[in-house]
Amino acid sequence: MLAASEYPPYMSSQMADGGVAVAIVREAFRRAGYSAKAVYLPWARAVNQARDGRLDGIVGLWTTPERTRAFLFSQAFLDNHIGFFKRREDGIRYQTLADLKPYAIGIVRGYANSDAFDAARLHTDETLSDASNLSKLAAHHIDLALIDRGVANYLLGGSLAALAPKLEWLSPAVVDYPMHLGIARRQPQAAKRIQDFNRGLDAMRQDGTLDRMLKQAKI
Repeated sequence: MLAASEYPPYMSSQMADGGVAVAIVREAFRRAGYSAKAVYLPWARAVNQARDGRLDGIVGLWTTPERTRAFLFSQAFLDNHIGFFKRREDGIRYQTLADLKPYAIGIVRGYANSDAFDAARLHTDETLSDASNLSKLAAHHIDLALIDRGVANYLLGGSLAALAPKLEWLSPAVVDYPMHLGIARRQPQAAKRIQDFNRGLDAMRQDGTLDRMLKQAKI
């Protein structure tokens, strides 16, 4: 049993495939001869239970020095692209974050932003959710919304579809976080499970399955 959390389109108990990250992990394990299932928990609890060995692993882990001491990490199977959405009508462009000092940037309260973003000391405006952030952008209450590109595309293709014609991604991303499967070092056969998972993932890359799944998810 693998830990996951509610973070659509990557992970969600409300999505038919469990979210694209869970679907990729399940398929890679299937090709390696395993039957993998996910249980959806609040993120901090998911990490703790996987680290303590109460669950077999965790889907969607980013690497940090602390986590590297506790987990073995698989090959990355997708990237979280964190950056800005803007209104299509606006001509905002940037090469460095300092170029964005004139603008009000929407962020979500409680989210950890990248060190580079925090160090730029830009004008930020907090809200309670990614959906609220995009809504404020469309309503001209902010100039840019800091958001994961896949999350934004998911919202704009669903509950916020009416806003989709008004908003677009602004390249480049502020930061890209590779997403991994993590298995606690204390788990019996942890290294073998990671090796087997990577073997299944390599097969998905070679036959195009991984690329097709990522394109379908629009991340």
